[in-house]
Amino acid sequence: MRKKTILIPILLVLFSFCWLAGPVASAATRNESRSGGQPTIDVARLEIRIHDLINQERKNAGLPDLAWNQTLQQIARDYSQDMATRNFFSHTDPEGRNFVQRYRRAGFKCAIRKGFFFSRSTILGGENIAYNHLSSAIVRRNGQTMTSEDAEEQFAAAVVRQWMTSPGHRRNILTRHYRREGIGVAIGKNGKVLITQNFC
Repeated sequence: MRKKTILIPILLVLFSFCWLAGPVASAATRNESRSGGQPTIDVARLEIRIHDLINQERKNAGLPDLAWNQTLQQIARDYSQDMATRNFFSHTDPEGRNFVQRYRRAGFKCAIRKGFFFSRSTILGGENIAYNHLSSAIVRRNGQTMTSEDAEEQFAAAVVRQWMTSPGHRRNILTRHYRREGIGVAIGKNGKVLITQNFC
């Protein structure tokens, strides 16, 4: 039985006219057909595939593509790895730090001006997170348990499909003011696939 992808968006409004929005990410799978065990995931390739599908959704909505940003990608991957290593799933780490603090720690500045005069605000970025499991790429063919030949595409499409049917995630993905993104994936020892998507 295929496990359902679970996604959590974050949307924070600060009264100091700073707007923080955040839902998730991306991952990659190597297409290896082998019997038994867990499928192998090519993290970098899956990250790029999710990025491509995100830009397709933006194009469908008449929005410009998000540029791939290496710093945001590293922030996202580091956070996915932290969630995998310490076995938690949240927009705030066990020390209570959110994505804005992670941006600052990495030396990344995001401050998008929006509006005029009294309605002026500053967007500090956004984050989406999600998780899946390697077992979702396992299929049975001719009585044998094998890794799906298109596992990478299945992972990417499933994550983006879930985000686009979730109001918070969809809002982040289709935010007109965002211009850059980074997607980072990590695999936990238990086969859990953690995905983080960061915007600016």
